[in-house]
Amino acid sequence: MYRFYSKPNATKVRVVVVGEYDQENRILNLAVARCSKRDSFVRKKGRGIAEGRLSKGKYFDQMSMEEMPSFPMFMRIAKDIAEFVIDAPQEVVDEKFRSLKNL
Repeated sequence: MYRFYSKPNATKVRVVVVGEYDQENRILNLAVARCSKRDSFVRKKGRGIAEGRLSKGKYFDQMSMEEMPSFPMFMRIAKDIAEFVIDAPQEVVDEKFRSLKNL
């Protein structure tokens, strides 16, 4: 399992991205947890939320890949996802997370 923790920034929103490669289906499954501006970021809690979503099949994204991604490749993918979650309009991100709750 891969894990990525975003760095603190001006928005004070932190993101945890976890990923797991499904060798049978050749898919990288990705799950995300986002910390609110009002919360204190706790790595363990964010990791637990993201890993829980991953284990329940509540994927933020799935990427088709012929082989298991290297750690640097996962880090680039996770960083892009984290930047999207941090920078996207709040309504877009909220809708994405609401759709995960309905799975």
